[in-house]
Amino acid sequence: MDNGEKKILTEPDVLQYTNFRVYLRDYYEYKKHTQPSFSLRFFAEKAGLSSHAHLKLTIDGKRNITKGTVLKIIQGLGLEKQRAAYFESLVFFNQAQNDTEKQVYYAQLLKASPRSKLHKMDKAQFRIFREWHHSVILEMVGLKGFKPIPDLVSKRLRGLVTPSQVTESLELLLETGLLVKTANGYRQRDPLLTTDDEVQDMMVKLYHQQMLRISSNMLSSLPSAERDVSALTFSIKREDFPNLKKHIQLMRKELLDFSAKPGEGDDVVQVNIQLFPLTRGV
Repeated sequence: MDNGEKKILTEPDVLQYTNFRVYLRDYYEYKKHTQPSFSLRFFAEKAGLSSHAHLKLTIDGKRNITKGTVLKIIQGLGLEKQRAAYFESLVFFNQAQNDTEKQVYYAQLLKASPRSKLHKMDKAQFRIFREWHHSVILEMVGLKGFKPIPDLVSKRLRGLVTPSQVTESLELLLETGLLVKTANGYRQRDPLLTTDDEVQDMMVKLYHQQMLRISSNMLSSLPSAERDVSALTFSIKREDFPNLKKHIQLMRKELLDFSAKPGEGDDVVQVNIQLFPLTRGV
């Protein structure tokens, strides 16, 4: 009979995890299933921790852990070399307080193990979010009369991307499955670009930062007839903020009605929409 409890029948491999708390939870469930006498108290003693309560709060996401505690947990888990380094970096990636820290520990995670889930899933995808021109070139493939000639693509992108970068981008888009090679060039495939929840937020922020920088440059380089830039500053009730976000989300969907079918578009455009509070509650 299924009582709703999760049973882990094979020992979890830390290299397949992007959240150290989930790994610890699954490790506990596995041990509990294979060794009924296993407990958090037993594990805490094995790892040399003063209390199992702190470990429980950590797994539940209510406490963070220090480097000293990380090393003790690694000892308790019996992790060595590659997996020990991966677990340590994963802890500090998950606990990072800002995007800069996250990127540093993310790079360490990729370096720690080429066999990890993060490395297999996100190395190429990370570049697509970090370098703005990949998403633009992906859209350009669907333009009317598009020719995958690096020099021509570079010119259409106002020289912001070199021909060699265009070539590299096309190869990257093929690697991630976003493009398919055809007899006449390339065609877009249904997007397969997905990221794990633990890295998605960081990647999306990188992409938006890139596009905001491009937007700033275009503001001064494009004539007013070729751009539309506007802003609103107004006061609202705090309770209305979620509804305002929903309204913007609906507006984005409406804007996509202007998206041309493959082979019919003439240009690629970028629409940036930002909403954020300028004041905070007291």
